Amino acid sequence: MIYLIMTHVWNETNTKLSTYKFYNNQPVTNFNNNNFNNNPSMVKPVRIYANAEQLKSQILIDNKNKSGIYRWTNNLNGKTYVGSGVDLAKRLRSYFNEKELNRNPRPILDALLKYGQNSFTLEILEYTSREEVIEREQFYLNLLVPEYNVLNYAYSLLGFKHSQETLEKLKSKVISAEHKDLLSSVHKGKTVSSETKDKLSIATSNYRRDNPLTPEALLNIKNKTIAREGVSVWVLNNKTNEVRNFTNQTEAGEYLGVTRQAVYNAIKRHSFINEIYTVSPLRWKIIKKPCQKKK
Repeated sequence: MIYLIMTHVWNETNTKLSTYKFYNNQPVTNFNNNNFNNNPSMVKPVRIYANAEQLKSQILIDNKNKSGIYRWTNNLNGKTYVGSGVDLAKRLRSYFNEKELNRNPRPILDALLKYGQNSFTLEILEYTSREEVIEREQFYLNLLVPEYNVLNYAYSLLGFKHSQETLEKLKSKVISAEHKDLLSSVHKGKTVSSETKDKLSIATSNYRRDNPLTPEALLNIKNKTIAREGVSVWVLNNKTNEVRNFTNQTEAGEYLGVTRQAVYNAIKRHSFINEIYTVSPLRWKIIKKPCQKKK
């Protein structure tokens, strides 16, 4: 039988020493992923833990400071899940933490809670470098088509849609001020490369182009903005002395042909808009104490 034994060889510092494959115990150096297309049975894991619960300690020891691809297999129904980690021990540890399993409802996590880790086999499909983790995970996702995976692309939400039940839960979810502060502190000081910013910008532009908002959605956003701001704005035309009132800064901005932020800045800085308009949340201020033009 022809089978795959190993993909990469690594030293103790997780540095790739060489790449090689074995077919009938003969090394082949020019390996191509196409050799395995539509033939998942040729994949032979580098490590197998038949009872994940009993072998938890060994799993964490074996995979400390290693990066790679793993697969969970439900021994009762045969369903599988493929994942990856740049720190496998840390990633796999989370699957044994009940609090983590309950945090984000997902098919594999729900299955682990329902059947228990002792009903699952954990396999390390391949050890790889940190840089190659996403590429190799995608390879196995395409090859094995695991039933518990909800995403079709490694480390991407592309093509994923929440169920109606999940959408309702997300809408009703309230994030506390403490939780917001925690999320802010986690990301504080992090920098994003120009390359990543460009990719995010392109992805966002493409998504907006392909998924334009409906008139109903735009109206809903506008109504929510008005309700959120909830502060009326007075506008004085210093040439005609005409005074107009608007329910919020957004409406005032639409009338003046500027953004809501421009209206906010004019109020904060006591400056004119379009050189003739004074804006204020208080009517008496724009009548008795009009702002001054910048010299």
